[in-house]
Amino acid sequence: MNILILGSGVVGANLAKKLSEQGKSVFLLDDDPSELKRLSERYDIKTIFEDPLNPTFYSNFKTKIDYFIAVTKSDEKNIITCKFAKEFLKVDKTIARIRNQNLISDENKSLLIDSNSFLDHIISPEWEVANNIFEKIHMPGAFFSESLISKNYLLIGMQSSDLFKHQSFEEIKNFFSLNNLCYIGHTFEDESFFDFKNISKSDQLYLLIKKEYLKKLIKFFGYKDYVLDILIIGGGNIGQNLSKLIEQDEQQINLKILEYDKERCDFLASSLKNTSIFHGDALDQSLYDEVKLNTSDLVITVTDNDQINTILSIISKKRGSKSVFAVVNNESFSSFANDLGIDVIINPRELTTSRIIEKISEGSLLSYHSILRDNFLLYEVKYRNELF
Repeated sequence: MNILILGSGVVGANLAKKLSEQGKSVFLLDDDPSELKRLSERYDIKTIFEDPLNPTFYSNFKTKIDYFIAVTKSDEKNIITCKFAKEFLKVDKTIARIRNQNLISDENKSLLIDSNSFLDHIISPEWEVANNIFEKIHMPGAFFSESLISKNYLLIGMQSSDLFKHQSFEEIKNFFSLNNLCYIGHTFEDESFFDFKNISKSDQLYLLIKKEYLKKLIKFFGYKDYVLDILIIGGGNIGQNLSKLIEQDEQQINLKILEYDKERCDFLASSLKNTSIFHGDALDQSLYDEVKLNTSDLVITVTDNDQINTILSIISKKRGSKSVFAVVNNESFSSFANDLGIDVIINPRELTTSRIIEKISEGSLLSYHSILRDNFLLYEVKYRNELF
């Protein structure tokens, strides 16, 4: 399979690396020669230094391309180049990363795709992150959770120390057996293991479970499946999208957003129906009593600053918040965040990469998930039982 990626940023570079590791023939297009040179020296990819908005490039390109993926910072560039790729390269599928929420709102999304046949898939990092966080809200005790494409199964990561608070090893083993829980593996002191009998010593444990058994799992390990009071720090696109999902949820939740920009606060107040909007600097400790930081069941930090999200998560936990989620793009931050008491880390770049790879799986590779401190990948594949 030949894949042409436009954009040598973090997402584009990550995509190129992982797709080339899967045996795909990857071309990386950009107008930044220094970044292309750096990536060509690190990965088995072909780099192309060219103006991506030059139609002549596409009309003169001779190699058959199966997928064109546009992940630059410009929505307009991503959309236009998908049109060039479809018309001149005759690609089978195009994928565009779109950040502008007006373009992908419910009332405009169908207009954008249905009226433009050159756009096969669009990926919104903000919506991917919001949906990912929303799934995790009702999974107390889990630092990691992902729905599989089959929809009936969940991949869950839990802290071993939490699992053994109320049950013995034999009780846990019997519970797993009776409820069809599949043990994947565990980590201990930065090493990964796949021996079930030693899970009592693990730092992190990964399980595969049917969704119908999730409530039994939560109850068995002494957790309660409810969050009554949620504070979102950051009212950008992620915070807004997440709030909409929470407002549509059947469960009654006291939802608050703390946002620094006054105009954004006014916009959120007009677009959200059952959310309290607070204006102020999240690092201003005088606001913490007003937003009830110390009594929140869950604090979710979704600003556009990794350092701020990490610091605020640590402060929230130390002040008494029961659980904290943080959006962190920088892998060096996310690698030690759990040691600082942050319950769940969401990496938008990794999540976006994963979703794009799922789109180009040709129907066999359905999804992949990085587990066990990112040392292993779990692939979800479609098995074809063909008789000859």
